[in-house]
Amino acid sequence: MKRSVRVVVALLLLIALPGTGCARKMVTVRTGEVVLCTAGEVIEDNTKEIEVPVKDVSKYSVTTKVITCERHQGLAGLWEAAQQALAQGDTNAARAKLAAIVAKDPTYAGGKAKQQLDEISGGGSPSADGSQSGTSTAGGGGTPPSDGEEPVGPVANLLKYVPDEIEGYTAQGLTADPASITRNYIPLSGTADLMVISVEQMVDAKRAAAGLDAFKQTYPDNFATVTIAGKSGRFGTRSGFAAAAFVDGSLLVTIEMHVKTGKPLDLKPAVLKVGGIIGS
Repeated sequence: MKRSVRVVVALLLLIALPGTGCARKMVTVRTGEVVLCTAGEVIEDNTKEIEVPVKDVSKYSVTTKVITCERHQGLAGLWEAAQQALAQGDTNAARAKLAAIVAKDPTYAGGKAKQQLDEISGGGSPSADGSQSGTSTAGGGGTPPSDGEEPVGPVANLLKYVPDEIEGYTAQGLTADPASITRNYIPLSGTADLMVISVEQMVDAKRAAAGLDAFKQTYPDNFATVTIAGKSGRFGTRSGFAAAAFVDGSLLVTIEMHVKTGKPLDLKPAVLKVGGIIGS
């Protein structure tokens, strides 16, 4: 888990949040729109920080828009053709298309293009990725969206877990790369003052499960095995944080909350509730 990235982002936001006393009645929030490429790049960040009354926090949030940028338009078609070639057992054709992708973007499709090319170069015959038909699956390259269609691709798949709207929270900053997305949220009530959701695209389900098994090392206190949206998950606390994680295919999803008052364990119901919402 990219713990170091999440903690830095979390602490930056915590500095902007109000204290527990009554003296400060304003809070700094981020509002605006972030434009993402389906390949995982932030194309535009049109957000800004403003100071608003605490009671008005829910009126301001960050929204997201996903498009396929010009640089990746052709890569999506090459990726689909490469997967079709692999499905047909034509590794020579797949190699040529994968090499063209990697030459332009080694991280395309969460790095799977390079992984497949390396496997072919080593004499192997990789299996076709499950998303070559344009049906969105976790970690697939997808195809570029046309007008009126929902965008597909790695980032579009991950955005499900960091939505623009979660009841009781206002969406804030978002950090994305081809294999992960992290987003901050401000709780509008309760004893938490920050929530951070992180989604990581692993190489496969086995690696994702290994990441889940390592969860206890990061959150060793009050550790418990839990069920989140019908999936096996983990819960634990550490210092002022409560967190839960679950695996969805090759994705590892982590929800963290920072306690403002009380004990981190008190946040367990809230953490698991959010997990149930985004994991369903």
